[in-house]
Amino acid sequence: MSEFIVKIEDDIVQALGKQTIEQYLQVFIAQTILKAAANDILKDYQKDDITNDENWLKARKNALLNDRYSQYLKVYANV
Repeated sequence: MSEFIVKIEDDIVQALGKQTIEQYLQVFIAQTILKAAANDILKDYQKDDITNDENWLKARKNALLNDRYSQYLKVYANV
């Protein structure tokens, strides 16, 4: 594990609050991790080019038709 020391002006910390800054940094790191993972998946997806695969198209259609509860799902990152 790596450790980083971030120096922030006292005025900014007083204005925003230490907890707010810590939460922002946690969300930022979680988003960065998700973006890196998405880029890796996208590279694999582009390399394999399964968009013309008939089985994949059927599975995708079925997944979209059966996706009734996605609006209720939320992702919470706890980094």
